[in-house]
Amino acid sequence: MKKFTHVLYHANCADGFGAAYAAWTVLGDQAVYLPVRHGQPPPELPEGAQLAIVDFSYPRNTLLELKARAASMLVLDHHKSAQDDLEDLDFAIFDLDKSGARMAWEYWRGGEALPALLEYVEDRDLWRWQLPESREVSTALHCYPMDFDVWGGLDVEELKDEGRGILRYQDQQVARAVSRARMREVGGYSVPTVNSCLLASEIGDELCKQFPEAPFAAVYYVNKEGQQAWSLRSIGEFDVSAVAATFGGGGHRNAAGFALEPS
Repeated sequence: MKKFTHVLYHANCADGFGAAYAAWTVLGDQAVYLPVRHGQPPPELPEGAQLAIVDFSYPRNTLLELKARAASMLVLDHHKSAQDDLEDLDFAIFDLDKSGARMAWEYWRGGEALPALLEYVEDRDLWRWQLPESREVSTALHCYPMDFDVWGGLDVEELKDEGRGILRYQDQQVARAVSRARMREVGGYSVPTVNSCLLASEIGDELCKQFPEAPFAAVYYVNKEGQQAWSLRSIGEFDVSAVAATFGGGGHRNAAGFALEPS
């Protein structure tokens, strides 16, 4: 039931990797772990794979195609944009109020307490910032590679110490980035935008605060595949996942993204 040969997880995302890490603590090297991105097709998988997709989902038709070729399949997701596609699928678990990392930990580890590191990952991913020195922990964590053995050896108290100095520098970089903002039309809305491949969430959040009249903010860059990758952020009720969905992307109400192929 909980044995899988392939685990697909949300790429370039601490929560996505945290979900894969939770699976790895049980599956170990018995599974292959593959990062996946919105706007890209699923990786080639062998016929009869035992497939888990964590902190991520594909359009409903793609999921059904994967299910038809897989020996077994599980989807764990919490992104608002995936809710309709996952409705009534017996192989999918959806929970808007939990992080992907928590969902994966609860699936594979049952009632065991969530590790402190994954609690902090969730605190940032859901943009709650309720845990002590959560920004410091998040900032320091991003200085480490997404490697299972590395994450297994990280200590939250040490991350707090490391993060204090890094956070001061990060805040300076965010302020500099925001000072370069210019208004552009995205999805039919005039919004502040910044070109940056780093700190998209932090820059986007600060843009929202400095441009409260705009419905949302956007941060973009060109990735190694040549795509223009966009991160959308909002504060309040405006649903950026709906905007991202029009470009083939997805996410949460206040944090979403998409990628555009080069023209």
